[in-house]
Amino acid sequence: MIVKMNKITLLGMEYQREELTKTLMELGVVEISDVDIDEYGELIGNPDVNSELQRIETELSYIDSALDCLGRYAPVKASLFGGRREVNISEFNGIVKNRESVWNLVTDILKKEEYLVSLKSEENRLNNLYLSLLPWKELDVPLDFAGTQKTVFQYGTIPSIVDWNSVVAELTEKIPNSYVERINSDKDQHYVFFIVHRENEEECLSYLQSKGYSRATFTGLTGTVAENIERINGRISEIMSEREKTIEKIKNMAGHRSEMEVLYDWLLMEKSRLEATEKFIKTKKVFMIKGWVPERNAPDVKKLLESKFVVYVEIEEPGENEEFPVLLENRGIAETGEPVMKMYSLPSSREIDPNAVMAPFFIMFFGLMFSDGGYGLILSLLSGIILWRFKLEDEMRKFMKLMFFCGLSTMFWGLMFGGWFGISSLVRYAVWFDMVSEPERMLSWSLLFGIIHIYAGFAIKAANLIREKKYLDALYDVGFVYIFYTGAVLFLLPYAPAVNQDKVAPLVNIGRYMLVVGGVLLLLTQGRDRKNIFGKIAGGLSSLYNVVSFLSDVLSYSRLLALGLATAIIASIVNQLSVMFDMPIVLKVIVAVVILVVGHAVNFGINALGAYVHSCRLQYLEFFGKFYTGGGEAFSPLKINTKYTKLKLNADYEMQTIHTA
Repeated sequence: MIVKMNKITLLGMEYQREELTKTLMELGVVEISDVDIDEYGELIGNPDVNSELQRIETELSYIDSALDCLGRYAPVKASLFGGRREVNISEFNGIVKNRESVWNLVTDILKKEEYLVSLKSEENRLNNLYLSLLPWKELDVPLDFAGTQKTVFQYGTIPSIVDWNSVVAELTEKIPNSYVERINSDKDQHYVFFIVHRENEEECLSYLQSKGYSRATFTGLTGTVAENIERINGRISEIMSEREKTIEKIKNMAGHRSEMEVLYDWLLMEKSRLEATEKFIKTKKVFMIKGWVPERNAPDVKKLLESKFVVYVEIEEPGENEEFPVLLENRGIAETGEPVMKMYSLPSSREIDPNAVMAPFFIMFFGLMFSDGGYGLILSLLSGIILWRFKLEDEMRKFMKLMFFCGLSTMFWGLMFGGWFGISSLVRYAVWFDMVSEPERMLSWSLLFGIIHIYAGFAIKAANLIREKKYLDALYDVGFVYIFYTGAVLFLLPYAPAVNQDKVAPLVNIGRYMLVVGGVLLLLTQGRDRKNIFGKIAGGLSSLYNVVSFLSDVLSYSRLLALGLATAIIASIVNQLSVMFDMPIVLKVIVAVVILVVGHAVNFGINALGAYVHSCRLQYLEFFGKFYTGGGEAFSPLKINTKYTKLKLNADYEMQTIHTA
């Protein structure tokens, strides 16, 4: 159900603003709304917290980077369903009190990470330099040597497609006062040097450049190539050693990870408090808050705040058509529908929460489409163990609870249809019938389940209209639609698969009359909002055409048969594949086990996902489309929101708690 909300207006003293905000955060039941300051004149303003928010954002990013660094070099194996760890409030406050030392650790980690980045950058530069020097390894002339007073010494590259022997012969012939030698070659380049008299330098360069010569330079390097390679290797070894030492130092800081997480969560809380403070309006002496609080909590909140602070608190009900934030509160099977609904949209605050109706249908359809009782047993066991073994966050707990019930539903339908891991010999024990051998019968039942589901949607629409005291609208838009659609269903009954036409003949006659009566009633009422007679008739006629959409929606439920057959048939094929190979018994057993495990695992995964997705589709399109308004804004109270920790109050901690959903 949707929890009823009250509006809260609070007027307090400015000097108590920060402490009162912290109290509201600890209570966690008051949502603070924006207030239009233009209504209150020029003397009113919002607290300026931008600079403080920017500082906190920066510090959060630094801690996040430090934790990421620890995660890379000192990873912790996190449980998939572990959730946040619990921390006593006294321990939490103690770490916050000594936050300077924790902050020093954060900055130290970031400096070390920055140093590691610089080492990596230097290592990359040295590796690139090493690769560029390697072809010149046999050159025993210092790299900074450029010749003598009368000679020029230079080295460079010539494309390998140039014939080297012709270069040597032509250069010797054209410039006798020159010498050229090839140091190395690869598929792309000749690595060469030449010595020439200074008077012939330009002539020599001109010839070599005509062959694609490009000068090679190693600025800043001295000594031979071999000496430079040796120095590079030595420095790379030093870098590796320094990196290992730095990483070891970072690993040694991993013991303080929990303290950094606490500091992060504290800053996150401060950020939430400041963001809420931005919504306050204030003068020099007083401030005002407007917001929402659950109706059941409103008296306790008012009493507590007025006892601790100099404040005036006003509680009032929302206006007749005023929307308020949506807080869902369900129990049992109904709460398992919330994760499915929230993927679509929250309901409007003025409509009925449909989870109590939707969740059973979702679970039923999931079981029908998954259909194999053995798979259902596995799903229930896995989700049940997770629920029992782990302290799950609220949304994950609801989802796992949904999967548990879906597993039970699958077991039920597996029992009804005789489906247990696709074992054909167990089908004979089906309580109801075998859908694989009687698909027409299953199709008829699937369509019937769809009609019931859609009618349930219309029933919720009627309930919403009655809740708004629109009794005639409920009769016209739901009651008459029931008559018309039921008539269409009964009239078309002989065309349904596996239906005995003789036995349903009386129902067909009833359906014919209901179809006519319902059609007339819709013609007379569905255009009632139009101003002229032609508009009223057009509105009535368009409502009759909606029966096509209704029948189309009913046909959508044939997917219950399709996915149920897919699960059963694939499971049966996997079983047949596992025993069809002719080989020695030991090898045959091994191959069979592998095929069974892999095949059933794949079938389980694909069809469980398919059952979930298509169950969602049936809710979103066929069910919600009949009544759902949606568009509700989630109730978002100022509360302790943390990422890594969950605060656990000590017995001696003086904070008055208020029960919430």
